[in-house]
Amino acid sequence: MLNKLLLSAVFGLGVVAAPGLATAQINLTFASWQFQEPGNADWWNAVIDAFEEENPDISIEEIYIPFADYLPQMTIRFASGRAPAVMQLNEQLFGSFAAQGWLAALDDRIEGTDIATDWAAPQKALTWDGATRGVLLSNNAYQFFYNKDMLDKAGLPVPDSWESFKETAAKMTDRDAGIFGLSAVTTEHPTAVEDVHRYAIWAGTNLVKDGHYNLTSPEVIDAMNAYRETVGKNAPLGNNSSVARQLFIDGKTSMLIDGPWVWSWLEKATPEMRPKLVMGRLPFDPQLAPGGLIMNISEGLDDDIEGAAWKFITFANSEEWQRQYLLTTGQPPGRAANVLTPEDEEAHPNLAIASASALDAVPLFPKEQPIQANFTEYSSVLMEAALRLLSTNDPTEEIMEDAQSQLERAIPLD
Repeated sequence: MLNKLLLSAVFGLGVVAAPGLATAQINLTFASWQFQEPGNADWWNAVIDAFEEENPDISIEEIYIPFADYLPQMTIRFASGRAPAVMQLNEQLFGSFAAQGWLAALDDRIEGTDIATDWAAPQKALTWDGATRGVLLSNNAYQFFYNKDMLDKAGLPVPDSWESFKETAAKMTDRDAGIFGLSAVTTEHPTAVEDVHRYAIWAGTNLVKDGHYNLTSPEVIDAMNAYRETVGKNAPLGNNSSVARQLFIDGKTSMLIDGPWVWSWLEKATPEMRPKLVMGRLPFDPQLAPGGLIMNISEGLDDDIEGAAWKFITFANSEEWQRQYLLTTGQPPGRAANVLTPEDEEAHPNLAIASASALDAVPLFPKEQPIQANFTEYSSVLMEAALRLLSTNDPTEEIMEDAQSQLERAIPLD
């Protein structure tokens, strides 16, 4: 636990002189990797400006850290007593921070607010050692993107089930002609790990079952064979997510499963291509959420600073600012209800689709604490397995046995 006296000195609690009145001035440090991202940065700047105008005794000091450096730089900050008062995390980072004791318990502050009653299901997973340690800011679900013109010319309907999705991907692929049924990540990239989880869940199983690794079960082996067959044979190889998205909007691939933010990519398509590209709800269940963004408060703050930090979090998560979040960033907020007005939905039908999918979505990744606390290592093992499935002829059973053995040694669940 961080020392309160040290943190008080670090975060600053000064006095601002005013005619006939002395006002306590709190400088609230806030760390995020989104301060330079179009859309996200626009929303954060607007929120911070509005918050400071409504609360002249509190100023927000932005601390920008690139996402690739976020965990190591924040580790240094916490170790040296320079932790931010408020920080942004995603669900994949949450366990690493919580396991170190860096996140304040928020249950007393949440009690009696709409966060306790009106938030989406992933909010309930933001607990560690029996306490809630974050507030869900966003709650994305995957969307289904397809090229209607390509499917029509092939005489194929839009897939309406998991089985027809796999069949359509195969029927649409003509490698010799440079046409592929699917855009997917097929190189070393974090979303390859998402794919192996998605293929397992959509096949009716999971990589972790009843608190144990399940990678060698016949059901998971069948699911990984389907991943190998569908992605390995029907998506261009060696692609990261950016290239996969570009191939789709260029009309080189007919289907893509990705986040709602790909809508902005569709808007960049040529005038000839744009009408052919459609975004819709995934045509099979369950709808899946890869993990949203979270706002957290550092453990051990001075009471005045923690109170200011909580005021900022509730301001950013008010219903109107969550509506603005969806309109500005294209990402559904943490609330378990639609925040769009009828006029919003008419003007932005893509946001209505994304919002409805998110409300039905279930978490993609396992919530066992050892996995959450060691998510980087967990992902590394599964990344290696995914690349072996796509790039080698090693038997699927051997690849999954190796992955399970590595996970049982590195991150035991018992």
